[in-house]
Amino acid sequence: MQTVTFMPSPNFWAGRFGAKPRYIILHGTAGGTSAQNIAKWFENPSSQVSAHYIIGQDGTVVCCVKEEDTAWGNGPISGPSGTSGDRIHHDAWWDASPALSGYPNPNLITISIEHVKPHDDNSDPLTPAQQAASFGLINDICDKWGIPKRKADALGGITGHFSMDPANRSDCPGNYDWDSLWRDLGANPGPISAGVPQGWTDDGKTLTAPNGIPVVMGFRQYILDPKNQWSAGNWPIEAEHGQSPLEISNPDYGSGSQQLFRWTMLGYTQQHGVFAEWIGEELLAYRAEVAKLKASAPH
Repeated sequence: MQTVTFMPSPNFWAGRFGAKPRYIILHGTAGGTSAQNIAKWFENPSSQVSAHYIIGQDGTVVCCVKEEDTAWGNGPISGPSGTSGDRIHHDAWWDASPALSGYPNPNLITISIEHVKPHDDNSDPLTPAQQAASFGLINDICDKWGIPKRKADALGGITGHFSMDPANRSDCPGNYDWDSLWRDLGANPGPISAGVPQGWTDDGKTLTAPNGIPVVMGFRQYILDPKNQWSAGNWPIEAEHGQSPLEISNPDYGSGSQQLFRWTMLGYTQQHGVFAEWIGEELLAYRAEVAKLKASAPH
């Protein structure tokens, strides 16, 4: 890793309250001339802002907050769900990110990197030295924390501030050579495909089973995640829908979204994220309800 100068900011939380970094968020400073000058602003308690790193146009790297701690650089998530880049929508996968479940502040699961850009619209391209430092730092952080070296999705990765805050940061990081970053990292910036079950299709937003029923957003990511070892024969038998209560066997979950598959069902709540529901427990609860109805029916 390149030489790093430490200029600590007081604007951070110690630790991450049990969370773990799953995303790297890239920023442009929209002003300023050096990494040291931006760091001096972060040293000011009244600024109420910080980042983990700042990269100057000369390739200088300044650390303002340790990676283990929470910088005040990312968030809030603004705008309606959709596809980012139109200055209106945030990326919908933020709403279904398992990493964010239970942690309402995205700073807790992100590492932020500022890039010094003198123009207020972040139109400055990275200098060669700045780009080399940026790519190297991103690679090191990904290796340290196990962050996926690809375009971010619900399971983690790398993106810009525009992805979560289009209302205030639609031009952040601005001009950045994403294609060169993916090539440098050896990443595939396209849709996740390694976990697509045999016979299913995926276009990057919608996973479609052989019976034609679609799976979208967080449920799609759950199926594509290799660690969940989803069977190709476990097709959906209904579309995703709102369910209230989500489980009659566990009413504490409240309302949520649900999709039933041949051998299981997936549920989602804002508090718990996406999870595989206990279909056996739910079946027993339904049987009990049916028994009550039969017992109370007139003979």
